[in-house]
Amino acid sequence: MTTDVIGAKPRPARRLSAYDMLTAWHGLFAGAWAVAYLTGGGAMPLHRFAGYVLLGLLAVRLLVAVLARAPGMWALPWADAPLWRSFRRKLGQDAVAAFAGRTPLAPLSGLALLVAILLVTLSGLLADLRIAGDLHETMADASLMLVLGHLAVVASAALLRWLRAPAPRKVG
Repeated sequence: MTTDVIGAKPRPARRLSAYDMLTAWHGLFAGAWAVAYLTGGGAMPLHRFAGYVLLGLLAVRLLVAVLARAPGMWALPWADAPLWRSFRRKLGQDAVAAFAGRTPLAPLSGLALLVAILLVTLSGLLADLRIAGDLHETMADASLMLVLGHLAVVASAALLRWLRAPAPRKVG
């Protein structure tokens, strides 16, 4: 039970939805990646901790995706054939509208990012053993390009949706 105002009647706490949990996972994942990336040249204990957090978050994501009963929000990002067909059809009609809606580029960039970060974290484990330090650094630098690409895909779709939304009408 929670209350908003002192002395107010308590209201039941809202259950977390799958969307809430995925949003929290995404925030933790992005934050851990940022810490790991920014501390790569110096604060090694913090860099290692962030790397292990990333590895743990990836394990949780993969485990939940495997154990999920039906494809849903926690399934691995995948652009299925109907999404590609729909995107191709929309591209032929109105390219801007095609990118304003749901495109296969967002799940594709998300999946590429998950795979790349998995490889970066695994190469980080090898770098801790004094193996493949240069490989880890190169892959980490490449992950920045994937992060920026994923952000560009998601942000451009949101921006195009916002720009194409009808203007609110005045009432009265």
